[in-house]
Amino acid sequence: MLKNRNIPFGYCMINGKYALNTAESEVVKKIFTDYISGKSLKTIAAEMQIPYNANKTTWNKNMVSRALENKKYIGENGYPQIVTQHEFEQAAQIRTERTTYRKPALQINPQSIKTVTVTEYESTDEIQQMTNDINRLLDLGTSDKENIESLIIKCAQLKYAAINEVKQQ
Repeated sequence: MLKNRNIPFGYCMINGKYALNTAESEVVKKIFTDYISGKSLKTIAAEMQIPYNANKTTWNKNMVSRALENKKYIGENGYPQIVTQHEFEQAAQIRTERTTYRKPALQINPQSIKTVTVTEYESTDEIQQMTNDINRLLDLGTSDKENIESLIIKCAQLKYAAINEVKQQ
């Protein structure tokens, strides 16, 4: 099976050394510039005019994303530099900001706060010993599944019997 690409997009081999593929390296620069200026991965992929390789003529957002993550473009491992360290870091910061989920602030209505009953159990020596036995059997990878299941059920019954109701406000 043939690989789609042995050399990263933007480069070629000349006399056994990595060199810039002029047309492709300009596209790499454009990818970084467009992304830093606010375009989405999908938009950049849709605007690509040069084929990724002979087998893959259209781009997708994952290809653009991989280009933005490729440290070879800043001159690593003997590759000629296409983008500056600053541009690479800017793109990485934008990627982090765009992919980081920010949970909205919780809005609490004081009138909706109610008294809740919470159940807790106090662990006994017997519960602790049974829990340790179960964990030991699971760590050993024993094939006696029926015995392990039986211990788990007994442990759950002991925990259920040890439940105390606690009122919280």
